[in-house]
Amino acid sequence: MTLITPHVVDHLRNDPVKQQLRELDKEYREKLVELNKAEACFIRARKLDELSYHRRRRAILANGHDDAE
Repeated sequence: MTLITPHVVDHLRNDPVKQQLRELDKEYREKLVELNKAEACFIRARKLDELSYHRRRRAILANGHDDAE
């Protein structure tokens, strides 16, 4: 059975490449969260605009129909 000495474990834990990768991952996750929030806001705005369009369209059609009779 091979044992890893504490010195080797500390070296792996403090590896600058691993630290940079952890920082990059953290930055990426933070940006992804913000982009997902922005996307959700955009989708909601599009849906509200679509609902408004259809509501106004129905009102125009209803008024046009009433005027023709």
